[in-house]
Amino acid sequence: AETLESDAVSPEAEALVRERSRRIELGLGEMKKDFRIAVILRDIEGLSYEEIAYVTEVSVGTVKSRIARGREMLREIVQSGERESVQL
Repeated sequence: AETLESDAVSPEAEALVRERSRRIELGLGEMKKDFRIAVILRDIEGLSYEEIAYVTEVSVGTVKSRIARGREMLREIVQSGERESVQL
């Protein structure tokens, strides 16, 4: 018997990606503004630390700190949401 192979993503995988994206968006919304801006500018917009420092008018060290702390906050929020959905 032949099996058909496909490069298409399974509906389950698509649903998981959508759910994770939704959690990330919600998590970004829950973060303090300074951390949210730094994470978005770096991880979504692709700006350098120096560019972010210029735009936000803070030092590069502050930018790096905000990005690290913001990523950790986001990670905790997303993982918390994933644990809650597993318990349902």
